[in-house]
Amino acid sequence: AAGITCIADAAGTMGIHMLNPGLLDATVEEDAPELLVYAPKQNGELKLVALEYLVLKSVWEAAGHTSPPALFGEEFMLTPVGNRYGLPDFYALHAWIWNSNPSGLFSPYNPSVSC
Repeated sequence: AAGITCIADAAGTMGIHMLNPGLLDATVEEDAPELLVYAPKQNGELKLVALEYLVLKSVWEAAGHTSPPALFGEEFMLTPVGNRYGLPDFYALHAWIWNSNPSGLFSPYNPSVSC
């Protein structure tokens, strides 16, 4: 709808991601997620379901970090270049705060959410 893409595959749904580009830097802060994740409702409205923390690998390493970022005791997952988003290598961590995820709080895909 209106050029907004809901990300889904066989593992479940990631939802619709809304990025705050002003937060794309070499920091990860629990109270400043780079993305808010929404699921479409049947009436066309969007429901906030999760947060996503994201940092480009090159930016993270240029800041002197030698291991992946981590928050809440969880290490971010690396998504390599050639990904479906057209981004260079990046680290990301989802947190399904407002929608329970049977695959786990920090799993990228949620089978209980649909596009």
